[in-house]
Amino acid sequence: MKASSMRLIRLLTAGLAAVGLAVSLAAISAAGAPRNALIVQALAAGLATGLALLVGWFWRRARWRLWVLMAACGLALVLTLMNGVSLEGAKRWVALGPVQLHTASIVLPFAAFAFASGFGDRRVAPIAALIALLLLYQHDAASSLAWALALAAAALVERPRQAIPWACVAIAGLLAYGAWVEPDTLPAVPYVEGLLDQTFAANPVLGVLAGVLMISLPAPFLLVARARPERRAEALALAALWTGWIAGNLFGNYPAPVLGYGAAPILAWGLSLGLVLGDSVDQDPPAP
Repeated sequence: MKASSMRLIRLLTAGLAAVGLAVSLAAISAAGAPRNALIVQALAAGLATGLALLVGWFWRRARWRLWVLMAACGLALVLTLMNGVSLEGAKRWVALGPVQLHTASIVLPFAAFAFASGFGDRRVAPIAALIALLLLYQHDAASSLAWALALAAAALVERPRQAIPWACVAIAGLLAYGAWVEPDTLPAVPYVEGLLDQTFAANPVLGVLAGVLMISLPAPFLLVARARPERRAEALALAALWTGWIAGNLFGNYPAPVLGYGAAPILAWGLSLGLVLGDSVDQDPPAP
């Protein structure tokens, strides 16, 4: 991997983020978002930039127990099911003052990274299957699909000899199917789930631009997968994760990631970028 290639990818990603923020603010305004939503969106973008830099800097200096990282992600989903904000029977959010954060958006990038890096540790895959089950109980078909795609991408790249990771991929796929056939009763918010339709109706050029930028969100991870062979599994897992979230908006009643209103997807994209744009991380040894 050439350092110049990574510098170019970081530069292109920064440009995508800057244009994406401008288009996002214009799109959610056109879709009817109040002024405070624009402020939250801009603040989330600034915080996401800081998180991307922090994760990229800190990640390469840490020595992670990947199964512990995966377990912490699962625990966050459990706590959300127990104490999170409930809407129409779905518990996907935690309240931080006036802001509600979508838990899966924050934890799944870390979990996908851990799964893609942890095929040598037999403790990682069973926790990944548990996460798939928790997403089903959260009534979150978009995240269930995104998680299943992330696991499948990592497994197809690494091709583990053990049967357990492949079984985990199959379980996640079946649970994602179960999540999608279950009706979603949550009403769509015009500047969240209905962003592309509402923006296109108000301004077709802006609507098309918002759609193109949303579909481009996995691009930095695909570029990293090409430039950094040692991080191909992690980068493609994150690309697949974001592809699943995008599909959730295009084919279901789920938020438009990053472009639509919502702090959590913006923070999640920043975290995801930090995971792959930083240098390599020391990993824990396989379980005995």
